[in-house]
Amino acid sequence: MRPPHPAIAAAARFLVGTFGLLLVASVLIFTLVRSAPGDPIEIEFGSTGADAYLTPEQQAQARELRRDELGLDGPVVFQYLRWLERVVQLDLGISYRTGQPVTEEILSRLPASIALGAAGFAVAMLLAIAMGLLGARRPGDASDHAIRLGTLAMATVPTFLSGTILLRWAAGQFDYPLAGAATVAKVWLPALVIGLSSMATMSRLLRASLIAERSRPYAAAAAARGAGPSTVLLRHVGRPALTPVLTLAGLAFAGLIAGSVITETVFSWPGVSAYAVGAIADQDYAVVQAYVLLVVAVVVIVNRAVDAVQNVLDPRVAQRAEVPA
Repeated sequence: MRPPHPAIAAAARFLVGTFGLLLVASVLIFTLVRSAPGDPIEIEFGSTGADAYLTPEQQAQARELRRDELGLDGPVVFQYLRWLERVVQLDLGISYRTGQPVTEEILSRLPASIALGAAGFAVAMLLAIAMGLLGARRPGDASDHAIRLGTLAMATVPTFLSGTILLRWAAGQFDYPLAGAATVAKVWLPALVIGLSSMATMSRLLRASLIAERSRPYAAAAAARGAGPSTVLLRHVGRPALTPVLTLAGLAFAGLIAGSVITETVFSWPGVSAYAVGAIADQDYAVVQAYVLLVVAVVVIVNRAVDAVQNVLDPRVAQRAEVPA
């Protein structure tokens, strides 16, 4: 029997590994969310006062009926299996707070989160590559020190502080919309905030990686053949130097897509993260589980994709992975 094509085998390993990680993550998510203190049924009835005029027996009966409707009765294992079956069918349950399907509510907010995360990531990558190249071109000179000091300052400033300052400035200078739908006129400022925050670490890592690669024999040989510093960085050193940065960039991209909680809250951005904040406070199990599962899925899929891209950019990564320990 002929062995499968290497590309097919690699794709199969990718899918099996990804689904395996997601299955393990689903168990952890369900267990951690259900182990949180408090009872969502008590929170729901206490906040609405729906059973205030019922007798104690009627109140207990109403709570049990509601628990059965939401699938919170029976052993935890059976609750997990019922939840997993619905998740496979893209049924994430019903929100305790709104009474609406969680899948529909998340899908209605997901485009706004994707737009913000993608815009912020684009800003971060453009600035990180520019700052990394400028710093690595002449390490140790005044411009390099200025870039390193500036990126260090950006990395230490919390996003809620920089976001609040820029929001007050933009609202006074440009009549920036403080609330409303996700539009191009509104996305640029939160994208700038999260882009500057994410750029700092990536630019410093890229600078260090470029300097390390430039000291290798192949870069020295290119310089000996007459290639200038910029040519060495862009044509010879840039591609392998991006390999370690891709891992960090993948984590940053996944985080920006699925979890810009503080930025969405500060800028009143109608995304998934802002929606999840209220659900966490009210212990809305269905929403919290769906949100955490979304975050985990994005992180796992993006980082598995980054591994594949690294193998293409730098074949040495795949060769090291094949060497037995």
